[in-house]
Amino acid sequence: MNIKEALNIASKRLKEAGIHTPVTDSQLILSKVLNVPRWKLITEKDMEIPEEKRREFFSLIEKRAERYPLGYILGEKEFFNVKLKIEEGVLVPRPETEILVEEVLKRIPESEEKIGLEIGVGSGAISIALLKNRPLLVMYGVDISEKALQLSALNAKINNVLDRFILIKSDLFEKLPDMKFDFIVSNPPYVSEEEYETLEEEVKKEPLESLIAGKEGLEFYERIVKEGKEFLKPDGFFAFEIGYKQGEAVKNILEEEGFKAEIIKDLQSHDRVVLGDGL
Repeated sequence: MNIKEALNIASKRLKEAGIHTPVTDSQLILSKVLNVPRWKLITEKDMEIPEEKRREFFSLIEKRAERYPLGYILGEKEFFNVKLKIEEGVLVPRPETEILVEEVLKRIPESEEKIGLEIGVGSGAISIALLKNRPLLVMYGVDISEKALQLSALNAKINNVLDRFILIKSDLFEKLPDMKFDFIVSNPPYVSEEEYETLEEEVKKEPLESLIAGKEGLEFYERIVKEGKEFLKPDGFFAFEIGYKQGEAVKNILEEEGFKAEIIKDLQSHDRVVLGDGL
């Protein structure tokens, strides 16, 4: 069986399984199995696939058809032009989270030294993207998951920013040193218990504690703002990713604690990011 035939069969299988991007997913998986760049699959479409590799490919296609997250199958994900290792048990970075990174970068001049804090680092995607784009920035990152901290450290090392990324195992601010930050950024769990039932099957295969935040999905925003304001410099700011129905609620949380809040929409005109500036 050659590359073209294998991709046709795989794409058809994923399409039947309801995968939204069957062709792309098939190409990415075969690219991983054969260890060749994706473009080579097109230029060498008549190349025969060794039987062992063919079996491995279709085994992974079946996993994907069963809604196993693509990021876990590939073991990596590109985020904001940064390559990241991804492992099961840690949330797969989403393209929409890049909006959060963009908004924070707008507020950090390249020529100024700044210290930021990320609550819930996961794979390290947000902090590493910020560090790669701001050479004078230092980031602190906390997570309650040992696995997330190890993966963040590995990704920071791969991307040559580990010397500016201080990782601490902590439940929010519990184990942080007594210091002030220029900003606090977070993409916390924000799915409500009710919403969780409507999520796509592959999302439900990601860690539950990285998704659900109480009945309304607002629990972490309330805690981060109330506890975190003591860790912000007077001119510091909060930056949050939010669920598309949560803009006004998170804005209210910030305003009740004395911050001036702004909602940023994504390309689909959904509320996606909320920023909060000290008054």
